[in-house]
Amino acid sequence: MNKLAHFIVHSKAAAYIAALLYVCVWVLRTVGQGGAFAPSDYIGLLLSLIVGYLSVKVGRELSFIDARNVLPATLFFMGCAIAPQLEPEPAGYIQSLLYPAACYTLLRTYRDRSAMGSYFMAFVLIGVACLQAPPLLLTLPLTVVCGAFMESLHGRTFFAALWGLLCPYWVAFCVLFLTDRIDVIPAYLGSITLSRGVGPGLSQVWAEGLWMLLLALPGSVTMLLHRAMKLQTNASYRLLMVALLVLLVTVVISPGLYLSLRYCVLLYVSLIGSTLFVGNSSRSLNIFLLLLFIFWLAIVVFQVWSSFTTH
Repeated sequence: MNKLAHFIVHSKAAAYIAALLYVCVWVLRTVGQGGAFAPSDYIGLLLSLIVGYLSVKVGRELSFIDARNVLPATLFFMGCAIAPQLEPEPAGYIQSLLYPAACYTLLRTYRDRSAMGSYFMAFVLIGVACLQAPPLLLTLPLTVVCGAFMESLHGRTFFAALWGLLCPYWVAFCVLFLTDRIDVIPAYLGSITLSRGVGPGLSQVWAEGLWMLLLALPGSVTMLLHRAMKLQTNASYRLLMVALLVLLVTVVISPGLYLSLRYCVLLYVSLIGSTLFVGNSSRSLNIFLLLLFIFWLAIVVFQVWSSFTTH
């Protein structure tokens, strides 16, 4: 048991195996459903592999993990393998990148009193995401409160964030005005309170949601009670927790956006959940990790088996 837990937490081979299993499950799921491999399908697979790689790069750069640890990528690929059939629309892939890029920009503003440019760029990205999916405008701007944890939020950075959020809308309005298409603005404003599309069914997301809960909740409690963590690392984790909370509220308000935000949610859950095991080695945690692994393995086997028996 201890050897298996140590292998999952500390071995790079575990991340490679998790990525390989995810690709295999993705292929088996597609074949089992009798579907052909469309070019757009490869975009989602490639994007998830890139996000998993970037989780390690960002984790090391921001001191979430040490130089030899790749546990966030392992957990991310394991989460993706639970429901590989959940893929967003082509426009959703852009949203999967914009919000993490905005949060990464804010994570680099720790105690920076001259971070107006970073706030402006971060909320330009958020503004573009909100422009593509109007319901996001109800929640994503709340990410500005994350700057309080980074000790970089003050009057100037707040207004820089506001101008950044409005910049894409100003550009879009100018284009509509020059092309004499102002009539589409009322329809856009009316769609802000509506979910874009229908979210996936409960049977498709229950296992993935339970996986996220088992990682994010204990990981958040561990981080909040960790008194020896560096101040900057602690602030960064708090930003991730608030950003994850914003995404979860968004999904509750507009379930149709879950597919577009899924990779981002899994990324944050993996980074937060890794705090539970990195640097903490005890028998109880090893048992919990083993049970988590058994749960994941059972869900993946069930998903693959059901795709072949159903079709």
